[in-house]
Amino acid sequence: MKKFISLFSGGLDSPVAAYLIAKNGFEPIFLSFLTSDDNVNSLKLKIIHILKKLKTQIDHKIKVYFINHDPNLSFFQQNCERKLTCILCKRMMLRIAEAIGKREGTNLVVTGDILGEQASQTLDNLIEYNDLMRNFIIIRPLIGWDKLEVIDLNKKLGLYEITSLKSASCQFNPIYPETHAKKHEIIKSELLYNVSELVENSLNRAEILEF
Repeated sequence: MKKFISLFSGGLDSPVAAYLIAKNGFEPIFLSFLTSDDNVNSLKLKIIHILKKLKTQIDHKIKVYFINHDPNLSFFQQNCERKLTCILCKRMMLRIAEAIGKREGTNLVVTGDILGEQASQTLDNLIEYNDLMRNFIIIRPLIGWDKLEVIDLNKKLGLYEITSLKSASCQFNPIYPETHAKKHEIIKSELLYNVSELVENSLNRAEILEF
């Protein structure tokens, strides 16, 4: 069975995106990034709760990689152009997804991106993720959806009550995030760090759960 890496945030969108691909016979490998000092693990516990509920809808075993993303984001915040934090974050997430995809034997990465919904999801910024992964395919099943359509399916799957719960959120968002990224600015920032080293260190921090 063909697998896919699902970037899974614990919000409304990513569970719906994962469901749409999984229902067509693809096996999900979930990848979640923990991005705050969360002493009670509220985000992690929320994600586990969502995945247990989603499991009843997709009839697949659950395997999830949890990555502590704070070291990467701290570096971006302190050393790179501040407005680019979200873009550098998303690019690093996709690189880590690629590394896990190679480990798991898949070249498919599924995201819950909706065009224009967040700073990292403007058309200009989405273009800046397409050059990252050779021989990989980024699938965005919700790209043209209206938010109300996502909420409607989320509710039908019985996930809305869980996905709407408050949990720890990212503390690294810039006040004025870049919405029209320029390639030369991204490259300038990424030359300040060893991409492969950050990916490897992230994987070494990974916690893998199966249920």
